[in-house]
Amino acid sequence: MARTVTAASPFEGGYRFTLTSGTITGVQEMEKGRWQNEKIGRNESWSITADGVVKTETDRDGTEVTLYTDANGDGVFFEAYSLNRPVTSGVDDLYRFTFDSAGKVTTIQEWDDGRWETERPDRNETWQLRDGLVVKTEVEKGRTEWTVYADNNNDGTWVELAEGHGTLDLVGVKALLSGLTAEGLVY
Repeated sequence: MARTVTAASPFEGGYRFTLTSGTITGVQEMEKGRWQNEKIGRNESWSITADGVVKTETDRDGTEVTLYTDANGDGVFFEAYSLNRPVTSGVDDLYRFTFDSAGKVTTIQEWDDGRWETERPDRNETWQLRDGLVVKTEVEKGRTEWTVYADNNNDGTWVELAEGHGTLDLVGVKALLSGLTAEGLVY
């Protein structure tokens, strides 16, 4: 009896875009080996920038901006990183850190359910102060993931701003953050 073998598409998780007069009017995502049309929600916008394609999505928790890039020019874009601008009132995911003289994070506290809880990093995580931002790097199954936190008003409370995988481009993250306002991404 013959067996059918299904191979994962190299485009899995990738995106394609339909342009009309320079505006993104359609989005497709490769899911389970097929291109699926994605609805553009009322709370999101898509734009083309010099860095790639940017999705800005706003909801009650804040604004999330995701950059998609096409590294090899084949027309398929993958998420490079995601930036978050949370609404600060009522947010649970707030952090406090202490650092040693080299900038290594020595203690982590997370605001959860109305109180500060001490967290222990997993063995596969490193936490480090880099250029005024806290960077968490995690290696899982050979894949590097990173998260960037900032203390925008210097009150000792940090929020997640960006996350991604692969090599962290801190300069690129900071450049996108410089254009992020409460209303979304501004160029």
